[in-house]
Amino acid sequence: MQTQTVGSVKRAPVQKVTKKATNKVAKKPLSKAKVTAVPKPMSKGRGAARTLYKFNGETPEQKGFTPQMYALIQTAKEAKKKELDSSSFTAQDLVALAVKNGTLTTGQDPLRIFRFYAKRLVAEGYFTKV
Repeated sequence: MQTQTVGSVKRAPVQKVTKKATNKVAKKPLSKAKVTAVPKPMSKGRGAARTLYKFNGETPEQKGFTPQMYALIQTAKEAKKKELDSSSFTAQDLVALAVKNGTLTTGQDPLRIFRFYAKRLVAEGYFTKV
């Protein structure tokens, strides 16, 4: 059996490209910004882990809360004075006590759980920043 190609067209030969002298053209900057030095990082506070919180004493109903968020509130409510000072505690203190008591069980970093819910806890009035 013979195969036949129909309509095959020859293409033009590929030409070699020669490099032109580019020494005459000045290189353009990548950006128009005129930055002479990179500014040093500034810290506005003491860091999220060392921020002090205060428990306001309000406890919500279980409705509308995730178990992890509810566990943080319950830990702050039920903590004894020697375990956790409810008028001034850090996120690390609260999370460590919640894990120790067994109210907060998670497969990820427990402090990450608090960081996720911290804004909502403050906004809804359960905790305030000191």
